[in-house]
Amino acid sequence: MEPGEYEALVARANSGGAMELLQFMRTHKIHQPELVLLHGSRLVKSRGLGNELWTVLEQVFLAAAELGCDQWRDYCLKELTTKFPSSLRVERLKGIEKESLGEWKEAEKLYQKILATKPEDTLTHKRLIAMHKQSGKVPEAIEAINTYLDSFTTDSEVWHELGELYIEQGTLQRAAFCFEELIVQNPRSMYTILTYAELLYSTGDLENSRKYFSLACYVDGANLRALWGLFTCNMALAEKDKSREKSKQFQELQKFTMEKLRAAYKGLGAQGQVALKLLAAVPTVSAS
Repeated sequence: MEPGEYEALVARANSGGAMELLQFMRTHKIHQPELVLLHGSRLVKSRGLGNELWTVLEQVFLAAAELGCDQWRDYCLKELTTKFPSSLRVERLKGIEKESLGEWKEAEKLYQKILATKPEDTLTHKRLIAMHKQSGKVPEAIEAINTYLDSFTTDSEVWHELGELYIEQGTLQRAAFCFEELIVQNPRSMYTILTYAELLYSTGDLENSRKYFSLACYVDGANLRALWGLFTCNMALAEKDKSREKSKQFQELQKFTMEKLRAAYKGLGAQGQVALKLLAAVPTVSAS
């Protein structure tokens, strides 16, 4: 996506560019249901879409279901059901309709029925997970995710979602396992490395936490979150075992961290100067 490209499409949507805008939103997964309903409903009324009509109807249905626009939701679903009476995709849309009405049990029955016929349908699995989250049933969402991951073990998006749910539940060791899986899939992701390091720190695994904060600093030596994490973890280890303060590893890591922090803050203007003053007040530890 080029800078300004989406904004230009929005500007042209009222003068004949609505179809192009909706296609762009689908391709780039842009979530603005108000725009979809505004422009998609006009396109549907025009009836000049050919085979694209069904794609637009589905797009408008999803927007209407989210916004609570019952008339457009019901109209689109009726049209799609008439055209594709045996479609599992349309059955999934019926589940979304039930969700929009707050009929969670009926929606779940529809999703389970689809999965009984087509257990490899990842979209229905994810819809079931989303429904549990939306209805506030976090344990059920976690169970659904674990069932999904039994078959689709490399889905990083779902591993991340599971990790976040475990964090929400305060089950940090299980969350750490999820982020460990994510690191295996993408070993240079700063977000994943740092979150895993912080989870290890929170669970008391300071040695491994320091290793992953060190890895984050290796990947990006100017990342303040990584540098402060390494500094804090190193200090916690020294506090736990005073003899560490005299070790060569401790001295080198603290020196490295402080130098990197000073270098990072020097380029941050007035705010950086405040941080530098605070760093100057941090007591240094020297070997004796």
